[in-house]
Formats: sequence, C-alpha cells, structure tokens
Amino acid sequence: MSNQPGDSVGIASSTAGEAPSNGAAGTTKSGKLKVLYINYLFDRTYSSVGAAVHVKEFSDAARAIGVNIQSCDLNKFGSESAAVTSKTRAWLKSKLSRYVGQFNALLSNIGYFKREWRMVEMKKPDALLVRYNLLNFSAALVARLKGIPLILEVNSPMALESRQFNKNTVNLPLVLEWFEKLNMKLASRVYAVSDALKDYLVSQGVSATKVSVVPNGVNVERFHPKLSGADVRTAHGLEGAIVLGFVGSFHYWHGVESLAPYVEQLCAKYENVRFLLVGNGPLKDELEATFRDKRLSDKVVFVGYIEHDRIPEYLAAMDIMLAPYPAMDFFYFSPLKLYEYMAAGKPAIASKVGQIEEMLQDGVNGVLYEAGNSEQFLAKSCQLIESEALRQSLGRRARELVCAKYSWKTNAAAVVGLIEKALQERRSSSISNGES
Repeated sequence: MSNQPGDSVGIASSTAGEAPSNGAAGTTKSGKLKVLYINYLFDRTYSSVGAAVHVKEFSDAARAIGVNIQSCDLNKFGSESAAVTSKTRAWLKSKLSRYVGQFNALLSNIGYFKREWRMVEMKKPDALLVRYNLLNFSAALVARLKGIPLILEVNSPMALESRQFNKNTVNLPLVLEWFEKLNMKLASRVYAVSDALKDYLVSQGVSATKVSVVPNGVNVERFHPKLSGADVRTAHGLEGAIVLGFVGSFHYWHGVESLAPYVEQLCAKYENVRFLLVGNGPLKDELEATFRDKRLSDKVVFVGYIEHDRIPEYLAAMDIMLAPYPAMDFFYFSPLKLYEYMAAGKPAIASKVGQIEEMLQDGVNGVLYEAGNSEQFLAKSCQLIESEALRQSLGRRARELVCAKYSWKTNAAAVVGLIEKALQERRSSSISNGES
C-alpha cells in the first residue's frame, strides 16, 4: 500500500500525536483541549465488550496526557435490569425485531440528536469524537450545525458487516451504505483501526487524505507479567498444569469452533495440559456441549464473562495464549485481545492474518500459523508446550513491542494529534473566509 497523506498516525510514525504549532498536545489557544467522546454501543457482557473497553481506556489515557475528555455512552444495555426487560419482551422482539430493528435505529437519531445538542450546549467541547455505529448519524449533524470538528473513529465496515453476517435482520436496501457515507462526508477527520479498513473506506469513496490509521492499544500498567495468577489457578483446579487460554467473545470470526479437535488432540498427547476459556458469545454453549460429549470437561474450564478489570489476573494464570482467527478475505480487525496477551508477557499463537502479521514475528515475539491449517496450529502449539524457555523469550519480546508502540497513551496521542489538526484546519478556514 502506498504511503499517502493521512496514511498512518501515531504507531508507525515517530511524530505520533505531535502537537500543532499552537501548543503542547492536549491544548488549544484557549487552554486545555475539551473533547466529547460519544459511543452508541455499550454492552459490557455480550455484543460490544471491546467497545466499552476501548472507550474507557482511551478516555483514561487522553486525560493522562492533558485532555479534558468526557465520554458518553448513549445506548447502555447489558445490565441486569436490561436483561430482565429483554426476557419479558423476548417473544415480541423475536417476532418483530427482524423487520423493524433498522427502522428503530434510524428513529433513535431523533432522541440522540436532542441529547447530543444539549450536551454540546452545556459542555461546549472543542471537538466531537464519535465511535461510528450503524445508522447513527445524529452527532455528525450536531457537529456540522454547531460548527465544531467531528473526528470519526471507525472500528469496522458496519454496513458490509450487517449485510454479510446479520442474518437475523432484514437489511434496508441502500440505506446502510448511504448513512455510512453521510457520516464519512460530514466528519472532519476519520481514523480506522487497521490498514485494511482504511483501504476499504477509500474504496467506498472516502478521500485517502482524510483517513488515518490508528491501531488499538493496551494499558501496559494494568496488563503486565509480574501479576500472579495463582488464585485463578487454585479456583479452577489448574495448579501444576500448562494452561492454554482464550479471552474474547465466542463468535465464529474468532475461530473458536476450530478449538474442538485441537483441544482433543492436545489433551490426548499431554497429560498436564489444560484450557481456560474466558468470555461469552453465541458459540460458547455449543462448544461447551462438545467438550462434555467428548468427556473433556475436566480439561477445559469455561468461566463465562469476567469483568475487564479482572482479565489481567486470568491472563497471568495462562501460559500460552490463543488467537485462532479463521481465514478471511477481508480481515480488518485490530484485536484488543492480542495487545493484552502481549502486554501480559505471554506468548501468543495466532493465525497469520491482517494486522496480526504486522504485530507478531514468528519465532521472535509470538508464533504464527497459516489460518485454517490445523496441523500447523497443532505442531506449533506443541513447540510452545514443550519449551518454557521459548515461552518466556517470546512473551518478553511481545511486551517490549506493545510498550514501545501500542499503549493506549500512544493511541490517545495520535488521536489528539488528529483533533488538533482538524481544529487548525477549521481556524484556517475561518480566517480565509474573513470570520473573526
């Protein structure tokens, strides 16, 4: 991919998050930079754990570098009360949501617009930072009407995702793409979490100079190799075992379905190998039933959803980390789990796809195998199981990389740089138009 203006911000460039000439990072001419960060999807236990983690960690890192940032989750769900409400409405939703879900999403912009307008009036931010969500465009309108920059964070091609993967919803013809393009058009700057995602946005008509790449990050103070996993091991009967672990949502695009034959073969080969699987998702129950049928329940521990604050101690209890992504023509992810594995000083074995191949060097700071090649996945796992020295060496170098290039502070500095550039451009435009 050719290097164009806007190609990469913060990670590959030594000028990451460099402040414009008006002052230090996180400042404006009037003082500390004020940013309102809007997230439309907040579910800590099921569909958007990564979104909640991203917003919190980014916000904390931005404050640490001097930004006055307020994050606002406009669509909280996943709480206990919401779960109860969901049960009482389950029958009605099962009958109607397939057909009216996207209409409801569009209508929700009316309420969001009112709330966002009030927040901007009250907080008077210098800029809006918005985590793009399917069919939500209200913040883009507010930013345009208020004359403040909008920075759009894009984590996935949501219109494409909905058409390809959301089989439980009747997708509105042309509407998804139209509103996605509207958001991109109204944004002052756009940043994607991977090169592949940027290339896709450009192919859909977004100017290459408008889109930057800012990969996800990790809190290297929270995730580190000095933590003890002894309590977790004791609680789950894992003392003395070599523990292979997975943390994340049990969706097919995470490759968890490939674990059944893999686990069976490794358990047959090694008496002291155990598996610790953390998270929820649509494939969890099916996978758990498979291991029960194979009489492997004593070798595989499913712990379900764990609060993110406790994930570091679970990673500390693991020896080898798994990221078995399947072969995909378009791998646009910037996997949070991989950054956390590496920050914890753990060796990861991962499929050679997308951004993962950019982060991991096989045999240097991790282990890579060809996606879908089960024999290679198994053989390379055996190498890690049989060599503690190799595990320690790979884990140490993995942490060195994320500390140097992929912390949330590095991520926040890059995004702040984009916000400040957008503010500079807005000021320059105002001056050229004769505005005061």
